[in-house]
This record gives sequence, structure tokens and C-alpha cells, in this order.
Amino acid sequence: MNKSRLQQLQQLLAAPVEMMKVPKKVWTQEGGAKHPEPGAYLQRGGLFWLATKVDASEVQLLQSEGELTPLERELLKWALQGGSGKLTSAATDAENQARRLGDWIQQSIAAGDWRAEIPDRLELHNRLFDGMIPFLLLREQADGRDPSYAELEKAFRSYLSDEMLLIPIREREWLILGSDRLLAEVDTTEEELVEREETKEALQSLATGLHQMLTEEWGGECHVAVAEPIIPTESLVYTVGMLRETMLLGRKFHVGMQVHLPWLIHLERLLNGIPEPVRTRFMEEMAGRQDLFADPETVSTLDAFFAMDCNVSETAKRLFIHRNTLLYRLDKLKQEAGLDVRSFNDAVLVRIMLLLYKVTKRK
Repeated sequence: MNKSRLQQLQQLLAAPVEMMKVPKKVWTQEGGAKHPEPGAYLQRGGLFWLATKVDASEVQLLQSEGELTPLERELLKWALQGGSGKLTSAATDAENQARRLGDWIQQSIAAGDWRAEIPDRLELHNRLFDGMIPFLLLREQADGRDPSYAELEKAFRSYLSDEMLLIPIREREWLILGSDRLLAEVDTTEEELVEREETKEALQSLATGLHQMLTEEWGGECHVAVAEPIIPTESLVYTVGMLRETMLLGRKFHVGMQVHLPWLIHLERLLNGIPEPVRTRFMEEMAGRQDLFADPETVSTLDAFFAMDCNVSETAKRLFIHRNTLLYRLDKLKQEAGLDVRSFNDAVLVRIMLLLYKVTKRK
């Protein structure tokens, strides 16, 4: 950039402007996208970076003071290009349509109208079809900047498909709708479309990949919940509410888990609905037994045992221990607490105690 153009930008911004180059690694460490393009924006405290040129190893950028609005970023990008090319609006029509649908979903949930059907006046109504997979994504606040709608849409389209719809609902919360044809693309031993249990495994795989892609690209902590394919025009509001509840219960009862599945939290939903005094009284009645859960090895063993449907051999494989070692741990639990988790009734009781312990110990 020549000196005259730099002076013009300084007058436009009413602040000093500096052109500089940084390694791509530095750009990413500061919170920038893993694969920046010219015009990419990064806020760094009281300064901002705007990428002007990107090569294999470096990002050439403009640095100045302050913080730009989305429209100012677009105008500055246009100015850097010498006024050539098309000047687009800060938010595209597609994004505005998606935000209007997201606002309607949020308003319907707030009003308690979970069975509301999408009105014809919303433009995206015609882009919804039967058999769409709903993903709810929540990104925790991170040190770096939040990705823009355009960046998220581009990333999700590359992972899912061009049929994908991205719908912002609340701050850092997005609904993603993908085609159920994605299920046929997940590896399976069957030639036909996966059956229901296999469908759940495929959905978990897709949600895990989505979570991994987002964290690798922008960092920070995020959570993803997914449900089986739906008919969006009829059940979109209900599905968003259900996925929010799934995520809430997953984070409450299973700290450290980032991918949440509604078909795995039936007991958690039941326990969460029990009045607090009743839960407290139950745990008091189990006094002494719950002290067993203070041992991390016991908790990890039980978590794996229940995750493997109480199958001793599969649990031992998951824990990378000998089968006899697992049996020793279970026998020890039986001797100390009088509960044999290989018995159905005792297994149910221990499962309930463990879930309630995980919640009460954090209070």
C-alpha cells in the first residue's frame, strides 16, 4: 500500500494506521481464523487487525486503534481494494432471513408456545424440508473474537453440505439444520441406510466432528447437542427447547462432556424434575455409601460400567484393565457399600446415587 493510500485511511479512521506482517501462527494464537482470507478481522483489546493479503506462511495486515462495526469493516475492506469490486451489506439477505427465523423461535419459546408451526411469512419457511437433522451449538465466551455468521456458515457448509441452514437464536447460540442424507455418508457395515440405533451412533459421530471442527478453528469451549431428523415446519420450536434442555442436563450431570444426546439423559431428566428437598433427603438416607464416590477410580469405573450397559468385558476393554481387575473393584464396592452393580436393582440405585452425587458435591 502506498503512502498516499495509508494517509487516506488514517484520515478515514481518525487514528494512526500501521501496515505489518505476522506469521499465520501468530494470527491464529491471537484468536484469528485458522485459514484467514483478505478482509478477515481480529479485535485485540484496543487495537484491531484487518488482513489485506494472505500467503502460505504470513498475513499482511492493517493495524489501527478502536473497534469497527460490521459495516465499517466492509467499507474499509472495499477501500483497501481501491474501490473495486462489489460493496456488500454487512449482513446478507440470507443472514437476515436466518436471524428473523431465530428471533421467532426464541419468542415462541419465551411465550411457552413450543408447538408453534413456522408461519409462511418467514422467508426460510420454503427452504425447510422433511428429514432435517437439528444441531444446537453453544459457544462459551473465549479470549479470541467470535466468528462472524459468514465464517461459521462457510465452515459448516464445508463439513456438512450446501443444504445446511445456519440460524442464530441467542448470543453465541446457533441452530444448524442439515439433510438426513448425511446419515448415509457415515461409515456403516450395512449397505442400506442405517437403522435407528446405528442412526444414533451416526448422529453422535457427526456432532463430535462438528464440535472438533469448531474448537480447532476458533478455540474456546463449546457444546453441541443433536437430535434425530425432524419435520422443521412442525416441530422446530419444540426441538430447540428439547436440545437446550439436553445440553443443560448434560452440563449439569456430566461435567466435562461437550457433545450431548437426548436419548442418553432420560434418567437425568427424571432426577432433575424431582424437588430439591426430596433429592436431599434421599442422599441423606444414603449417608456413608455416597462417600465411595469421593474416590476418582470408583467414579470412573462406574461411569464406564454404566456406559457399557453393565457389560464386564466391554468395560474392562474401555478402561484398559484386565477383566479380573474390574471384578475386584466391583467386589470391593459390594463389600463396602453392600451394593452389587451386577444386580439390576442395585445397579439402578448406584446409578441414581452417582448422578445425584455429581450434582450435590458442586454445591
